[in-house]
Amino acid sequence: MSNSDAPGKVLIIGAGPGGLALAHVLHKNGVPFELFERDEAPDARKQGWAFSLMEANKALAELLPEDMVMGLKSTSVHFGTDVPNEIAFTDAITGEVTAKIGGSESAVPSPVMTVNRYEVRGYLWNYDNLPITSNKQFSHYEEDDSGVTAYFTDGTSARGSLLIGADGLHSPVRNQLLGPFAPQPVQSQLVPLFGELDLPPEISDPLHAVAKTLILSSAPGLRVRVGVVGKGKDPSTNHYLWALIFRPDNPEQLADWVVQASPQELYDYAIKNIEHLHPTIHSYIKYGGPEAIVTPPPRFQDFVTPETLPTGRVTIIGDAAHTMIPLRGAGANTAILDACTIGKLLIKAKADSRDFKTVIAPYTAIMIPRGRKAVLSSRAAGNAEYDDPVGYWNYIQNDF
Repeated sequence: MSNSDAPGKVLIIGAGPGGLALAHVLHKNGVPFELFERDEAPDARKQGWAFSLMEANKALAELLPEDMVMGLKSTSVHFGTDVPNEIAFTDAITGEVTAKIGGSESAVPSPVMTVNRYEVRGYLWNYDNLPITSNKQFSHYEEDDSGVTAYFTDGTSARGSLLIGADGLHSPVRNQLLGPFAPQPVQSQLVPLFGELDLPPEISDPLHAVAKTLILSSAPGLRVRVGVVGKGKDPSTNHYLWALIFRPDNPEQLADWVVQASPQELYDYAIKNIEHLHPTIHSYIKYGGPEAIVTPPPRFQDFVTPETLPTGRVTIIGDAAHTMIPLRGAGANTAILDACTIGKLLIKAKADSRDFKTVIAPYTAIMIPRGRKAVLSSRAAGNAEYDDPVGYWNYIQNDF
C-alpha cells in the first residue's frame, strides 16, 4: 500500500503530455495526487519527435504559473534562434507552395509553436521537482464505494479517490474500464515510413527557403512531411525528421510488411514511390540513404472514444481515450485539454469538499464529443486526396 492511504487523492497512470500536465495542474493547486510511470526517465524510449503546441490554447495558462507556461518556449525546435515558426503546404509533384502559416513575411503570425517532444516531456517531468513514481508498471485496479486501489506488477499498490488512465494507445486502464469486449485501436488507412537525420546547409537550405519549420506536401495516395526537430550534432547542421505516408488499397498488408522489412528494403520502397515527386523531396531522402530509415516505423492506428463511458471512480485522458493519426496536430493538444478540463473540475471539487467521483460525469460530457471530433476529423483528413490548409487553419483556430 502507498505510504498515504488517502481517499481524497488522485492516482494518475502514465507520464506522457496529458498525465504530466494534469499532475502539474493538481500540484500547483493543492490537489493531492500520485503519478506513476513505467519508464525510469523521460528519455527512456522514443515517443515521437515533434508536435505543434497550439498557442491559442489558453488552458494551461489559466491553471499554471506564467513562468512555467512561458518556459515551454525552451522546448521549441527553434529555441535559441530568431527563426519564426513557419508551416508550408506544397504540391509534392510540382513543388508549388499552396499556402503558408506563420513566417516572418506573413500577415498572420503562426498560432502554433513546434516543439521537440523529448524536450517537452523532459521539461514537464523535471519542472519544480514534480513527484513521479517511476518504474511502475500498472497491472489492474479494484474499485469500491469509498475509493479505488491501483495494483502494479512489482506487487505494490496505491489507493485514492479517483484513478485516471493517461497510459496511451494500448491503455491497460481503458481495457479494464471498458471490459472484456472493449473496442481496440484499429489500423489507420495510412501507413508511414520515417527517416531521421542531420542535414547540412546544401540540403537543408532549399527546405528552409520553403518553410522554416515544417513542409506538408501531398500527392494522390501519398503525404510527405519534413521538418526540423532541433540542431544537429555538427553546429552547422539541423536535425530533421521526414515521413512518407501512404494510403494503399490494403493498409493492413503494407503495415504488416513495413514493421518486418529491413532499412534497405524500406529505403528502396521509398525511392520507388517518390521518383515522380519534386526533386527537393528526393534530395533529403537520398542523402540519408538506408541509414536514416527509422525501424520499425510507428504504426498509425486510431481509437474513437465510445459515446458513453462508466462514471465510477476511473476515467481516461489523452490517447487512452482518443487516439488519432497525426494529420491535424491534435493528439498531444487534446491530451493537454483533457488534463486541464478534469484538473479544473478536481480543483473545484476540492474547494467544495466534494467526493472526486463527482467530476467524472461533467468531465466525460466535455471530453467524449471533443475526442470523437478530433479522431474523426483526423481520419477524414487522411481520406482526403490532398492536405487542406484552410481546414487545418480553421481547426486550430476553432478548437484550440
